[in-house]
Amino acid sequence: MTTEDEAILNSITPQLKQAVTFSNSNIANKQEQALKHYKREPLPGDDKLKGKSRWVSSKVQQHVDWLSGQLIRILDSAENVVEFCGVDPSDDAIAKQQNLVVNWIMKTKNSHVAYLQPWIQNGLLTGLGILTAEFEVETEESLPRLLKGVPNEQLVTLNAQEEQGLIVIEEVGKAQTIPGPMGPVEVRDLKIRTIKRIPKFQILSVAPEDFIVSKDAKFDLESGGIASRIQGHRKLVSRSDLRDIGFDREKIDALPAASDKTDGIALERSKDLAGEQGVGPDDVTVYTIYTKMKIGKDSKARHWRLTIGGDLENRPVLLDHTEVSKIAPYAAFCPFPIADTLFGLGIADRLADDHILLTRMYRGVLDSLSQSVNPIKVVNPDTTNIEDLLNTNNFAGAIVRSTDPSGGISYNKAPFAGADAMPVIDQMSRELEYSTGTGPNMVGVNADDFSRVSATSANLRSNASQLLVESISRFFADTGYRALVKIVVDLLIQKPDEAAELVSRLTNAQAIPLDSFSADMDLTTSVAFGVMSRDQSTAQLSNLLAQQMNAITNGLPVANAQNVYETLNKMAETAGFKNTGLFFTDPSTLPPPPPPQPPVDPNAGLIEVEKLKAQLKAQSDQADQQFQMSKLALELDLKRDQMAQDFELKRAEIEAKYAAQVQVERLKLEQSAQRDQFGNIAV
Repeated sequence: MTTEDEAILNSITPQLKQAVTFSNSNIANKQEQALKHYKREPLPGDDKLKGKSRWVSSKVQQHVDWLSGQLIRILDSAENVVEFCGVDPSDDAIAKQQNLVVNWIMKTKNSHVAYLQPWIQNGLLTGLGILTAEFEVETEESLPRLLKGVPNEQLVTLNAQEEQGLIVIEEVGKAQTIPGPMGPVEVRDLKIRTIKRIPKFQILSVAPEDFIVSKDAKFDLESGGIASRIQGHRKLVSRSDLRDIGFDREKIDALPAASDKTDGIALERSKDLAGEQGVGPDDVTVYTIYTKMKIGKDSKARHWRLTIGGDLENRPVLLDHTEVSKIAPYAAFCPFPIADTLFGLGIADRLADDHILLTRMYRGVLDSLSQSVNPIKVVNPDTTNIEDLLNTNNFAGAIVRSTDPSGGISYNKAPFAGADAMPVIDQMSRELEYSTGTGPNMVGVNADDFSRVSATSANLRSNASQLLVESISRFFADTGYRALVKIVVDLLIQKPDEAAELVSRLTNAQAIPLDSFSADMDLTTSVAFGVMSRDQSTAQLSNLLAQQMNAITNGLPVANAQNVYETLNKMAETAGFKNTGLFFTDPSTLPPPPPPQPPVDPNAGLIEVEKLKAQLKAQSDQADQQFQMSKLALELDLKRDQMAQDFELKRAEIEAKYAAQVQVERLKLEQSAQRDQFGNIAV
């Protein structure tokens, strides 16, 4: 271990130990009790009860499941729980693309309900549910396949691909010589595996007992995330996986093997697994911690991710430290928050005392009912056969031998006293629903509603009770869900190349400027009050739609097609349909309409007919003129050819007639010409 590693561990380990202790005492212990109430485990001392009821109230279980279903319906029905919005018009394109990518990762790439359910359930049980996100590129090797007759030239190419990490050459056969078009060729048989890169963006639930946070933790009012000196989580990782990640082998080998946890919540969870916690022989304990500190010679504290393995009490090992952004990848859900702290109350915290009281009261009712329907038998042993009564196979109408005509049997029947307790139990059960905002009476119709004067009394009661549920969902959207969206964008920004590879499946993915993404862009929440009552929301949207259509009909500039589309879109979402594009088309995606045409002249038809006649006449005149000109040109050509022929004939006649005479005259001239001394004609 280097000196820098030792300095980092000496600085962070004491704080980390305090955070682990705080998390165990404030989260794990609370989770243990809450989980026992949810699973309807026996109360303390029930093992000593004999002949008494051991029934346990299901109130915690009911309220957790009812509220979990309501919150999932609210968050999953919205197309986007939170949306990025630009500060100015130039940011609109980036905001729209960020919404597209985030929505695809959170709802298509990952199962939305699959991670919402444990996130919400843990929060409802203990008052704190935690999610984290991981973005890594994994490599997957295919099954081996045989390549026959690979020439040496191609073998060089395959070796280069192996160096690039694209394939794995497992076996190379002996060289063989085969005839080729240019002479003998040396070939080999190869066995290879292809390697596939798989970008994985996973949204994972963190068990509350594995989450580590310092005492100063609270909700960050700006980002909705967690503000604390230390936050992180522990997990079990195999040594082979740590080697594949690239950690130092010597450090990995120095880590002690992980063992089963001994805290109460781990034991409580393992009851459903026959006491097994699933720790493998190659597993080690790894802590991933996010904190802000100075490292080395740096004079400024920066944000770091520390990966620490082993036992914090006995020589922990620093596997890695990497500088990261200011956004730690943890999103929290607290259903009943307490101001200025991360830790609030869960369903079990609000119902625990009543859960135990109702359990004991109902047990008394059941015990009283059991004594009433199974009275004590008084038997005269002198006149009645006791063995017949003690026979465990007795049934209705069984024969009991007795010398007494009355049977020698009498009953000491205890009065049923549970009837007086039932109204009290029912009243307490209804009161509990006001503590959580959910329950059978809150989401259903009470029989008393039909006897009330107002026809809308049931709806008013339901709406009033759902105010608490809507408050929980809105706080959840503005904190944990908001933080999760920022975490997704932040992880994409940290690995832009891998992010581009991940979102390449999206339409027009090449145009998405991942380098321009920003986790600091403004966010708006689409979860609003009134979303619980679908009937009321639908009625309000229908009224709004009627007003919009009335404004458009009357030409008022207060509504347009885009406003109508948004209203119809919300109505479809309220009805429970996610893909509203199947029903309505966004006007903003349509091409612009053609420019308006001038008003139509009633005489336009007659004018067009006259124009057509004039055009046809002009074309006819032009065609006739062209014909006459062509005819004249032909006549001129014919006359010219005839004149040329006549000229040639005339010239031939003249030459034939005067040829001999011309020749005689020329001889005379030559004879009379003056000559020089040599006899040549003088020039």
